[in-house]
Amino acid sequence: MEKRDELDRISKRASDVRRVASRAMTDIVASLKAQGKDTLPLKGGPYWSPPEHVLVAAERETRVMSAPPSQGLPELRRAIANRMEVDDRLLIDPEHEILITNGAQHALYIAFTTLLNPGDEVLMYSPGYFFYGALELVGAIPVYAETRQENNWRWDVKALEKKISPKTKMIVINSPANPTGYVATEDDLLSVAELARKHDLLVLSDECYDKLIYDGAHHIRFVSLPGVKDRAITICSFTKSYVMPHWRIGFIITPPKLAPYLRKVLEWNVLTCNPIGQRAAQAALEGPQDWIKEIAPRYQRNRDLMVNGLKGAPGISFAVPKGAVFLFLNSAELGISGEEFSRTLMYEYGVPTEPGPLFGSDFHVRLMFGGDENVISEAAKRITGAAGKLAE
Repeated sequence: MEKRDELDRISKRASDVRRVASRAMTDIVASLKAQGKDTLPLKGGPYWSPPEHVLVAAERETRVMSAPPSQGLPELRRAIANRMEVDDRLLIDPEHEILITNGAQHALYIAFTTLLNPGDEVLMYSPGYFFYGALELVGAIPVYAETRQENNWRWDVKALEKKISPKTKMIVINSPANPTGYVATEDDLLSVAELARKHDLLVLSDECYDKLIYDGAHHIRFVSLPGVKDRAITICSFTKSYVMPHWRIGFIITPPKLAPYLRKVLEWNVLTCNPIGQRAAQAALEGPQDWIKEIAPRYQRNRDLMVNGLKGAPGISFAVPKGAVFLFLNSAELGISGEEFSRTLMYEYGVPTEPGPLFGSDFHVRLMFGGDENVISEAAKRITGAAGKLAE
């Protein structure tokens, strides 16, 4: 019998799916640094440590030799429910409506695996986060409705409704939005809720940047709207909003009837989730909260520094983000694609960005503005220089 080629053993889904864009860029930056190349340490998440009481809780848990329940530590689930009640006036049952995961990306995979069948269509706005990878791995089909920079990336529910077909099962929304920084208004969310009711669709709301909102705006949880709790799945993370990137802790808020099925899928995927990170997350929720109030202002200062630094850059445009930690730069006036602009910035100027096509736009790049203020200023200076040379 003729021996198979090794690559013939790979499933089509694994072969076809693209890498996670941010992880691919991390590898490129690491490779360039290993070669001694100058690359700026821009961050898409926190660049400082959580407070001491969080670190102490994590360190203490390293001495505990027992695994938490597959649904997550009861104390953490209660802490999440209590925080939701205080911050969002939202009543959540910690026993039947919360599931702890190893980060938000894991939560997405668990939710999609549990709720979607091959061939199901999932609606979302574009440009947007690369949900397509986890969807394609379960055989579901992403379907996009466009938003536009000239409208500040405002959601268009009519455009979303036009994409609905008999195969549509779910709408995915993301606010604050990655990569555009758009923050959904109450009217936006109510319109999505009405659309979901009208067509009997699930709504998965990715709210990983829920506390990173600027200019006096505030976050509204989709699940807090009237009449949506039986169809709303909320994904949250401690990575950004609680300065805990290394522990990979996220959670799902789910209708009670779905929780046992989500738990089964999680058990077959990882059995149980990281207990050290769970104790750190519990401490972050239950301990002093003053440090939380400083996170968004720090990022807003960085955003303003980057925005002001790029005002003189020829051929570049962008909508000022109201949340999250990215500028979505438009390179169309320079006459080059986002792919080409990203390569130029990385390899010639040492500024890491991700090409816009990965997010659904051919003429944009995603630029992070987390990091030391001196790094932000230097990045803006280099990008302005690059744009000036390309515009000649």
